Order: sequence, then C-alpha cells, then structure tokens
Amino acid sequence: MVAIDSLVNSSFLSKGGDGGLNYLFKDIAERPPIEEPEDLLGQLAEADIGACVLSIMEPAHAEWVGQAHARYPGKILPAMIVDPRSGMDEIRRVVEYHDKYGVRCLRMPPFRYTLPPTDRVYWPFYVKAIELNIAVSMNSGMPGPRRPGWVQNPIHFDEVAYHFQELRLIMTHCGQPWTEAAISTIAHWENVYMSCTSVAPRYWPENFVQFINTRGREKMMFGTEFPTIPWDRGRDEVDALQLRENVLPLFLVENAKRAYQWDAQV
Repeated sequence: MVAIDSLVNSSFLSKGGDGGLNYLFKDIAERPPIEEPEDLLGQLAEADIGACVLSIMEPAHAEWVGQAHARYPGKILPAMIVDPRSGMDEIRRVVEYHDKYGVRCLRMPPFRYTLPPTDRVYWPFYVKAIELNIAVSMNSGMPGPRRPGWVQNPIHFDEVAYHFQELRLIMTHCGQPWTEAAISTIAHWENVYMSCTSVAPRYWPENFVQFINTRGREKMMFGTEFPTIPWDRGRDEVDALQLRENVLPLFLVENAKRAYQWDAQV
C-alpha cells in the first residue's frame, strides 16, 4: 500500500544536513542526494510513498519547496518552521509563505525556544493558523538535539486543544517518554493528531502500537521526518508491526489527508 509521509524536512537541501542529530543517526550525512523534486519523488516511490508534507527548514529552502509544490501539488505539501518569538514580523512571513509558496502547516518545535506550547508567545500563531485553515505541527517527546525536553511533554497540548478547538494540532516524535500522556491527550480531543516521526517503529512501545490499532486509528499518521529515518526503513518497520487490515489505510494515507485537509495523490 502506498503511503503519505506526514513530515519530511528540507534539510536535505543543506550540505552536511543537521549536525545536531549526528549522535543519534550515525549515517544521516550519507542519505542519498536530492537535487530536484523528481529526485525526491523517485526516492519516495522506491519506498512505496506517494506524497509527503515537506517542511521549509530555513528561508533559503522556500523557493525550492514552493516550486516543487507548484509542479506537484498532489504530491508535495509545504510546511514551514516558524519562530514565534519574532511576533508580527513572523506572522507576516506566515501569510507571505502561505500565499506565495502554498504553505499549509506551521511547525513550531518547543525545544528550539525553551517554551512549552501553552506559552502565550505561540497564541497569535494558533489564531492565524485557524484563520488560514492550516495545521500546526509541534514536537512532543524528548528532543533529538540535546536541549531541555520538559517543554515537549505532551500534557501541554491538552490546554492548547481546549483553548483552540478549531485548530488542527499535530504532535510529532511519538511523545516518548511520556507516551501515556500523548495517548490520553489525543484521545481527549477531536482536533489533536500524531505524526509518528523520528522514532523508528521498531522502538515504539506496545501501548503506542495498540493505540494506533484501536482508539487512535483515525488520529495516528505514518511519518519519518526524513532525513532522520530513511524511507525504506520506516516502511519496512511499519510493515513488521502488522497493523490491522482496517487500520493500515488510515495510518498510511487517510488520516494525513484529513489532518492537513489535503487531497493528496498517492
């Protein structure tokens, strides 16, 4: 079955990649090069992945991602890293990237700012995302880079979901070691999802997989955050989980379409 990768980072466009993750992913700098959108789609197709959400990790990548989306709107959906500490200037950049590059998701990893998702610095961006009808994606769980992890405890998302019930809020990174808090928050709110990225599926705890198969079947999404997890590894290890037959289409495709409100072509 062909999948949607619910989060890919544009860091493959920077030579050397993300050095902050080298201690976790020893071969991250050796991922195959991607020069053109066709290279990206070709590598995805080799792993039976038909479309992806592609996060603009720095302004220099915006034009590449925007043009890739313009050429393949059903295959590549732009997201963008946002610094909420920059206030109205950043809000204006969100609107610009939405209009110019087709951005449909704001990414705000709390570890970057040492501020939990409940901090008021994020709130204007939640409001703007609702106004633009786009999703917000935020890391939950211990960060890969060696930064304080408490700000990414999934329990913070419970209050955000309460105050912004029209916001499509997507956790990433599986919530470890606070897996139960992540599961409870996702089950508690209709508007909270999980993009199961950055932790290889073979390391997902039993209760996490059980949630995918049962109460969370319409909330959980396949993802890699490539280049952290190679696409072939992500697909192979998900296959090894032997998810239920009625759950697999939701996990691989349908939940991502709904969370991002995207008519992806897989």
